[in-house]
Amino acid sequence: MSCSFRNSLVGSGRRGEALRALLSDAKSSFVASSNVVVRREEEEEEQTEEESLGVFVASGSEGIKINAKIFTLEKDLYYPLSSAFAINSARTKAPRFVEAAKRVASGFEVHASMALNLLLDSSSYRASCPPLTGQLDPSVPLLWDASQIALLRGTPTFESVVTRKTFVKNAHAGIFGEENKAVSYEMFAWAISTVLSRALSVSSENKNIDSLFYSFIPGVDLLNHDANANCEIRLVSNKNNASTSIEVYAIRDIENDEECTISYGNHRSNDELLRKYGFCVPNNRNDSIDVRLRASNTFLKVDRKTVDKLFLEENRSGQKQDDFVSKYNRNEVLDSIAEQKATLDEVAVREPALLKGGEERSVGKKWLRAIRLLRKGQYELLDATERAFH
Repeated sequence: MSCSFRNSLVGSGRRGEALRALLSDAKSSFVASSNVVVRREEEEEEQTEEESLGVFVASGSEGIKINAKIFTLEKDLYYPLSSAFAINSARTKAPRFVEAAKRVASGFEVHASMALNLLLDSSSYRASCPPLTGQLDPSVPLLWDASQIALLRGTPTFESVVTRKTFVKNAHAGIFGEENKAVSYEMFAWAISTVLSRALSVSSENKNIDSLFYSFIPGVDLLNHDANANCEIRLVSNKNNASTSIEVYAIRDIENDEECTISYGNHRSNDELLRKYGFCVPNNRNDSIDVRLRASNTFLKVDRKTVDKLFLEENRSGQKQDDFVSKYNRNEVLDSIAEQKATLDEVAVREPALLKGGEERSVGKKWLRAIRLLRKGQYELLDATERAFH
C-alpha cells in the first residue's frame, strides 16, 4: 500500500485507523496509487471523527491520467466479505438461517447472509464502517426514527421507507424469532442497511469468471457517487483465470485535488439514492413525481425529461404541452397537485418541531440536507406540471 495513502488515514478517527489496520494486514493484497489520498471533509458542528473518513482526491502536480490504476485488491482481501462467501458459509454453519431468510423473500438470503457475516465474522471490516450505535448523523432511512421519517411525507420516499422498515422488522422476527437476544432487531437493521449502502457490484467482460460479483470492497467502498464519475471498478482475471482481482481505473484525466468518484447507478433518482445510500444530489435529472388522480384512480407520472421537452424554447408554440395536457382532466390534475403541495407545505412548517434535538442542532446534518433536496425536487416538478396545465 502506498505511503501517501496509508499516511492519509492517520488521524481519521476510529474508522480510519481500523481501515488502515485492515489494509496494512493484507500486505500485498491491497495496492493504492501514490497519487490518491484521503482528505478529511470539513466537519459540521458536533460532527465527530467517527462519522466520516472524508473523500478520496487526486494528489500530485499531474493528478491522475486516464487508464491509470488507482486501487488493486486481491481475492483474499475482498472474497471473505463477498455475497458468494457469505451464502456458502451460512449454508454450512447455519442452514436453517438460510432457509428462514429464503422464506421471507426469494433472494433475501443473500443480503441476510452478508449481514450475518458482517456481524459475526468480519470484525476488522466492521470496525471501518459507521458505528452500530451512537451515530449523530445516521444517513440511511432504515436507521431513522419516526420524527425523521415524518419529514418525508408528501414525497414518494415516505411510503417506501415505511414499507422497508416493516419488511426488515418482520424479516428479523421470521428469521430469529421475537425473543432473540443474540442478534437484536437494531443490530440486524444496521447490518442490512450497511450491506445495501456499502456493498458494490462489480462486473467482468471475461465469460470464464463470474460475470457479476457483489461484495464489500475495503477502501474502494468509500469512493463517493457521481453520475459523471471519473473512475470505474473492474473485475480482472490473470492470464490463466487462476485468480481475480478488483481494480479501480481512471476513465478520464483527474486533476490534482479533484475528488475520485464512481457511479452507483447513472439512472437513480433522488428517491432511490436516499433510500439506499442516504443522500440526494441537486437537480437530479432522473427525478419524477406521481400525481394521484383520485377520481380515475390512476397516476400521472412526470419526470424531468418530460418537463424539459414541454418547456424547451423551440416548443413555445405550446403544441407539445397541448398534446400532453389533453390526455388528462385538467381540474383533476390541478386539484391533485394542490393537495400534494399542501402536504409538502405542512411538513415544511412542522419541520422545526419534528427535528430531534431542535432545529439548531439538526440543520447541518446530512440526512436533513438530503430530505430538503428531495423535497425541493418534488416542488420543482409539481410547479412545472402545474404550469403546463394552467
